[in-house]
Amino acid sequence: MNLSKTRILTSILLLCSTTKLWAEFVSVIELTDLRGNTSYQICTDEEKKKLDLELRAEAKAYSKSLELTKTQWNTMHKGTAFPSSRIKQRTMRVITTTSKREEAEAVLSKRETQEARSISNNKADEERILKMKPTRARRGRSSNSSSIKQQQQDVKEDRERDSNADKAEELLRKNLSSAAGHEVPFFGLTPIKQAQKAAAKKK
Repeated sequence: MNLSKTRILTSILLLCSTTKLWAEFVSVIELTDLRGNTSYQICTDEEKKKLDLELRAEAKAYSKSLELTKTQWNTMHKGTAFPSSRIKQRTMRVITTTSKREEAEAVLSKRETQEARSISNNKADEERILKMKPTRARRGRSSNSSSIKQQQQDVKEDRERDSNADKAEELLRKNLSSAAGHEVPFFGLTPIKQAQKAAAKKK
C-alpha cells in the first residue's frame, strides 16, 4: 500500500515538474510591420500563439484591405503611384527558445543594438552624401560634380518614396486593423517622433 502511494506521489511530482519546466520556456521573436521595420521581443508560448493567430487573421484580410487602400490612395494622391514595393505583409520569426530568461534578454539586447546601429549607420551615410561638395577639377582630371549630384538626387528620391510609403502604410494599417479585428502595430518612427528625436539631439 505504501509502495503504491509512493509511486502515485512520484508521478504527480514528476508531472508538476515537467509542467513547470515547460511553462518557463520563452522565445525571442522578430516581428516586422507593414513597412518592414523590425521589432524584437521576448514572449511565452501562449503569447507567441496569440501573435501567430493575429498574423493569420491579417493574412486573410490583407488582399482586400490592400485593394481598398489603393483605391483610396488613387483618390487622395492623384498622379502619385502607390508604393507597392515598399509595403508588405507582417511576419514573425523565432530567433531562439530557451528556459533561461537571462539568456533570452541577452539575445534580445544584442539584436536591438544591431538593429539600432544599422538604422543609425544608414541615416549617417545619407546625411554624409547630402553634405558632400564637389571638388574642383584639376588639369587632366574630371570633376566629380555630376557623380555627387546623382548620389544626392538618389537619396532625395529615396526619401520621397519612403515618405509616400509611410503615408500608404498608415492608410493600409487602418484598413487592415478594422478588417482583422485587432490593432496592427507600426514599429518605425512617425514624423512627430522623428521631429522630437531631432530636437532632443540638438539640445
